[in-house]
Amino acid sequence: MSARARPLPAPAAAVAPRRRLTAAERAAYARDGYAVVPAVFPAAGLAAIDAEIDRLITVPGNEAGPGRAGWIYDIARRSEITRDFAEDERLLALVRDVVRPGLAIHSTKLVTKLPHSDDVCHWHQDEAFYLKPEDSDTHSRTRMSVWVPLQDATEANGCLWVVPGSHRWGMEEWVWQDSGTCQKRISRHEWADAHATPLPVGAGSVVLFSAWTWHHSRNNRTDGIRRAFIVSYQEATVRRGAGEQWKVLTPAPAGGGPGAPG
Repeated sequence: MSARARPLPAPAAAVAPRRRLTAAERAAYARDGYAVVPAVFPAAGLAAIDAEIDRLITVPGNEAGPGRAGWIYDIARRSEITRDFAEDERLLALVRDVVRPGLAIHSTKLVTKLPHSDDVCHWHQDEAFYLKPEDSDTHSRTRMSVWVPLQDATEANGCLWVVPGSHRWGMEEWVWQDSGTCQKRISRHEWADAHATPLPVGAGSVVLFSAWTWHHSRNNRTDGIRRAFIVSYQEATVRRGAGEQWKVLTPAPAGGGPGAPG
């Protein structure tokens, strides 16, 4: 972990903390495999995170490597500021409505699209990377991610695209791609293009989506950078995450076995 950094500034008084998903948002998540919650984080908090990323990206060993310029894996364990963001109650209050019993972090990362980058994140399911069929300790019923853009995410700079309802279709066949990111590209990617919904959202909004939901992002055609902070959560009864990134935040109630529904 890097040197201790300044704590994240307190949220602006006008922003209500610990907002829960509404009934309509919970219904959308169950039906479509995703939900969008606008304006969760104020500009001041985003500026602090962005400045911390500017610092972290210069630390040797932090950047994700070739083909992922500006990316940082395991970002929540790189500093106090990034850890606090991944465990911020404004995120956890939303996630607890769809992840249970208990709550744990599976993994975290910072994904970046540099100005005029041709890199695309291919159509994929997170479960293709997270689930190990032969290892029951990786089996989850409610694993999902939050996607928090630090700048406005638009169709021009590479917002998320999703296929509504795809989280109910099981594991899709995929083919490894040597270029781009999210390289386990689903075989029906052309069908996905024809049935996709773009999710342009303002900076500080939160997109919640199931680990089974088909999603991707296109290239950045603008002069500005586009960063998104991603945290993948799962129920606390799942005994494994992405190596040392796995962290139980709220233990499951007594009697909740592996993968047990809440």
